[in-house]
Amino acid sequence: MPQHQPTVMEPALSCNSGNGKGNCDYDVISWFEDVSQNAGYVQTQLLCQILKQNYGVEYLKKWLGNYNILEMDACALESLFSSVVPISSHADFEPFIQRIADGDTGPLLTQQPITTLSLSSGTTEGRQNVYARRELKETLK
Repeated sequence: MPQHQPTVMEPALSCNSGNGKGNCDYDVISWFEDVSQNAGYVQTQLLCQILKQNYGVEYLKKWLGNYNILEMDACALESLFSSVVPISSHADFEPFIQRIADGDTGPLLTQQPITTLSLSSGTTEGRQNVYARRELKETLK
């Protein structure tokens, strides 16, 4: 029977050193150094995946609506996103969150329907809604 080989995203479970006591700290640090060497690449690929999965949502149309992002490679899409989509705050999403709370089921923020809204603990500005997609709802069961 083949042994389970750890994937890139899970740290080694062994804690080995020459003294028999083990060195878990070194194993975790070594694992983290290995997986973080490609962090920039992973982030670029993840951004590309998220943007392509949510192509055409109302929120992104304002900045990306005139571009065919489905045909762009990850580096070009990252560059475009960084140059045209501003950093957003909760206030930027509030009108969309309110529409979702009011029953709008269209692709406002994501292509996947947002079926659950829950209140956060709030801030000095008041209580905020946090949106959750169906996948998160299933994960939290």
